[in-house]
Amino acid sequence: MYLGIDFLITPELKLYLGEVNVGLPEGAQQYYLSHLVHFGKPSDIFRRIEWTSRKVYGKTFKDYIHSLPFIESLKSFEIWMDGTGPFPKTFHPGLRLEDRWNQYQLIKAIAPMPETIALDPEDLVGADRFIERKKKVVLRRRVGKDEEDLQVISEPSALWKLNLIRHHYLLQEYVENKINGYCLLIHSVAFGGEFMCMYANLSATSTSSHGISTFISSGNPFGLRDRDFKTESFNQKSWESGIWFGEIERQDRGQNPEEEVVAKTALILPEPYVRAIKELSVRVERLYDGLDLYTLPKACFEE
Repeated sequence: MYLGIDFLITPELKLYLGEVNVGLPEGAQQYYLSHLVHFGKPSDIFRRIEWTSRKVYGKTFKDYIHSLPFIESLKSFEIWMDGTGPFPKTFHPGLRLEDRWNQYQLIKAIAPMPETIALDPEDLVGADRFIERKKKVVLRRRVGKDEEDLQVISEPSALWKLNLIRHHYLLQEYVENKINGYCLLIHSVAFGGEFMCMYANLSATSTSSHGISTFISSGNPFGLRDRDFKTESFNQKSWESGIWFGEIERQDRGQNPEEEVVAKTALILPEPYVRAIKELSVRVERLYDGLDLYTLPKACFEE
């Protein structure tokens, strides 16, 4: 299964897996551009993905993506998550992977993840105890793009002042993932039992939905190669968008190319952590690829 996997890494070099994205998540385009800026020449990432698809699944990558049993309902589901359309008319159980609580239950045994509980508005005691034990937690939505709703909670009273009736939420152990004033996220792509690529995303705040793509270079010490760096911007249709939407559908939807900003520097990451991200990415991809989607627990949005 083609996956985009987000990793958090603390200043003390403690690694956590944060989230898994299915369907056709971003990652390859950002890696391609960060490689281009770093080396001054294109990467072969798109060719490698295509070759892997033909080798493992016997079809072009575009045909592979559109053959996924949940892909059509996932398109409608993402529009619903953005608040710009109704809930999908057809529902595939694979959409249950979009529930972050289901993700946590699947992955926590094979990869380090921030400790997480499902928030039950009727169980104040359980939530209070979790906050008191962790000292600082993150409130996030179980489904969707939660940047606007993501909040750091450091005392129980702050939680219950919020209006949480309309959405389903998680409480998650707070992980400090800042470097040189930026929030750092490492995004990897795995497919067909193989690691494809990774890049770093630098954002001004934890609630930023879009950041600066940065090449990752193995080495020491951990940190940005240059504290003060310039960026280069690209305004073009992404590789993923061309496969997902196609020319006609993209134009019909009125979608414009999205600017990608790339750092003219690199994140230096010690080799053991580079290796761990690659190994964990493949481990999660193999788990997902072997799932019986029809046996997944129901998601919060099915209630």
